[in-house]
Amino acid sequence: MGRRTVGLTLALAVGVTLLAAPEASGTEAWAGAVSRATSTPTSLTLRADDKKLSPGDRVTFKARLLDQGTGSSVAGEQVMLQWQRSGSSGWQEGTTKTTGQGGRVQWRNLSTTYSSYFRVVYLGSASWESSVSPSRLVVVNPAVAAALKRTWVRPDGTVKLTGRVSPAFGGERVNVQRSVDGRWRTVAQVQQGGQGKFAFRIGGMNAYGPQRYRVSLEARDAHLAAASDVMQLTTVRLVTYRIETRGKVAGALDTFKQRTAEIFADPRGWSRSYVHFKRVKSGGGFSLFLSQAKFVPSFGSVCARYWSCRVGRNVIINENRWRHGTHYFKRSGGTMSEYRAMVVNHETGHWFGLGHATCGGRGQAAPVMMQQSKGLNGCKPNAWPLPGEIARVR
Repeated sequence: MGRRTVGLTLALAVGVTLLAAPEASGTEAWAGAVSRATSTPTSLTLRADDKKLSPGDRVTFKARLLDQGTGSSVAGEQVMLQWQRSGSSGWQEGTTKTTGQGGRVQWRNLSTTYSSYFRVVYLGSASWESSVSPSRLVVVNPAVAAALKRTWVRPDGTVKLTGRVSPAFGGERVNVQRSVDGRWRTVAQVQQGGQGKFAFRIGGMNAYGPQRYRVSLEARDAHLAAASDVMQLTTVRLVTYRIETRGKVAGALDTFKQRTAEIFADPRGWSRSYVHFKRVKSGGGFSLFLSQAKFVPSFGSVCARYWSCRVGRNVIINENRWRHGTHYFKRSGGTMSEYRAMVVNHETGHWFGLGHATCGGRGQAAPVMMQQSKGLNGCKPNAWPLPGEIARVR
């Protein structure tokens, strides 16, 4: 019989797990009926890579044709690799190869878009009977990628979640899930679009705090179950502020804008109270001033030219303190970077409604609401709110 090759149409791009499947029954010819008036029975085996493949990798099949009685190899005979999609019926023709030394043959670097059974068929010859190998199941392990446009949302807001399933399974839905009491609960289903892409909007919760989400794909005949990495979305209180100046502070203004934005966004700061700060050009919840020292008293009687302060909606940072800090803070081991974070967090804490605190004990971190500019009283310099201070703002 002449050699015949038929293309195996299997799109490649996903990881697969290899599992044993029930043995195929019967012997099916790929080119019509073949006489079985032969003398020597044969046996076929089929093996596949037994490792779990990563997305984009391939699977290699190895087969061997043997004399069933003696176990000796049968070389120089054509065998065909066939495949059948899981959950479907009817074997599809793949490629034929000729057995070599030891009766061995292999198909290298194949993959499949859908979970499929594979087997090898030998039609027989004048000397050898036909045979079919047991089948092997190659199970597709999809990859689900998902990401939030941002990690925070207001109670009345939404955030866009986008992602993609590889390979794409047209028409199938993915589940958007939220962790509730340690269990994943589906909150929405979204149908895959072109190339496996999907999009969904997640709304904020009634209570401030973080929620964990993921996107999952249920198991089908065509593939295993899969899930994306876990994403955290925090429902926050949005606090807006604008930056203003008083007096001649132009030389420090650019640094002030950049550094205060970093302080407000720092995960060690008031953001732990589920607050998100956003700078605006006008209006805002409060005004953050960088003021020349001599103008600080103009904000109110509680303000002095030597310190920073807060009056009503105005959070005032003294330019001299911003540039140089205080010798009390630095003498206790604090740096200028820590001082700037401390003074911004301290005065903003007053805007949140917190009063002054005292040192909790020698060697302990000072509360951020302690007047660290005037002395530490045995505490260690600290730029960030302590857990108790965070709890009072939540």
